Amino acid sequence: MESPRQMALPVTLPDDETFASYFGGEASLEVSHLKNGLARRLTGFQYTYLCGLADSGKSHLLYATCIEAQELGLSTILLSMREVLDFGPLVLDGLDALDVVCIDDVHLVAGDEAWEKALFNFFNRFNEKGKCLVVTADLLPNMLNLSLPDLESRLTWGTTFQIRSMSDDDKAEALVKRAHMRGLELSDECARFLLTRLSRDMRALLDVLDKLDHASMAAQRKLTIPFIKATLKL
Repeated sequence: MESPRQMALPVTLPDDETFASYFGGEASLEVSHLKNGLARRLTGFQYTYLCGLADSGKSHLLYATCIEAQELGLSTILLSMREVLDFGPLVLDGLDALDVVCIDDVHLVAGDEAWEKALFNFFNRFNEKGKCLVVTADLLPNMLNLSLPDLESRLTWGTTFQIRSMSDDDKAEALVKRAHMRGLELSDECARFLLTRLSRDMRALLDVLDKLDHASMAAQRKLTIPFIKATLKL
């Protein structure tokens, strides 16, 4: 079996999901806290718990944390529980040697005794100066129905942010902002058209934006509603 480090970042980390592209902005409390945590890690263990439902942007914050850590020369990994759950708790072995560990969707292990115990033990091993841990889940720790009370307690140790789900206005603004960062002009009208005609899942919308970006460059055309309709066959 591949090591956890080989299974993670190189294939699952979107390189455009940075703090700068976060829909809440770089000045948001959660971004400021995560950036400061990386800067302060040598003064003590830095742990952050991010909770929110789908399309809240919590996974984006994990990706951004890893990218920021890499730019600082730190060793890092992002574990998506959706991707590694079936590999079993052994994927956590050796991760305490890294500087920064991000774990997405930890709520998926709730009720799995082996995983809960492994996460609790990892938390204890990783809890030392110079380390930074960021965990996401859909709910607060006391609402996850964990079978191991000690794990629930550990998950409450750090700073917790409840991230609200993105509204349609937020998603439209995020699409326009992400397009601008690519050097692509997407009008508010076009962004809202995409939201009304396609899935409102933000990852799916960003995949569509990527397709439109390539099509626009190939055709040397601006993004208009007729061009979008033709490209996406709507």
